[in-house]
This record gives sequence, structure tokens and C-alpha cells, in this order.
Amino acid sequence: MSNIYNIEDKGDYMVYTFDGLDLKIKSFENGDSIYVYIKYKEHNPLLSILLGDFATECKLDSVEFETHTESRGMYAIVTKEHLVGFIKEVYFFIMENKSVLDRVSNEKFGWEI
Repeated sequence: MSNIYNIEDKGDYMVYTFDGLDLKIKSFENGDSIYVYIKYKEHNPLLSILLGDFATECKLDSVEFETHTESRGMYAIVTKEHLVGFIKEVYFFIMENKSVLDRVSNEKFGWEI
């Protein structure tokens, strides 16, 4: 499988973009953990994703994550070894559920690229 995303190194963080899809994933390293913020069509879809079967899909593929909330919104925390798998799971979940996510207005995002 070819790469489904492009990576931009912004110095303190990385941004993953996807051709033909208004999806950006921003990751920050924090020790052994990676903080992951998801932005789909200017909204944070993480809550909607969690209400779907996303966690089950991740578990089936042995991708572990946890979620936290702060002033900028909800984000995920993964280990370095699970980052690529997590990004792919997010991409495939959004592709499979675009019609639902497009109708759901979720929280507006507080970060800019």
C-alpha cells in the first residue's frame, strides 16, 4: 500500500495531510507519548469517531490510544509505535463514515497550521 498521507515537519510538531480529503492530523511528541489532534473540515471529529466503532477497530488492529480534553478540545495520546496505525485508522474511519461526519457539526478547532 502506498502512503495515504503527506507529512509536513513544522519543527515542534508534524502535520499529516491527505490528498482529496479535508483532513489534517497534528502530532506533538511529549516524551514517549504523541499527542494527536484531528481536524476534519474545520471541526474536531474525535468525539463523533469515539461514538462510532473506532475504538473497536483500533483494538482489532492492536492500536492503543487514550483521549484527553483541554481548552483546545479533545485529543488522543498514542505511543510512537502506534502513531502510524492510529493515523491510518482515523483515515479509514473517516472515509467509511464521511456522510455521517459531514452532517455532524462538532467542536470548532482552536489551532492553525
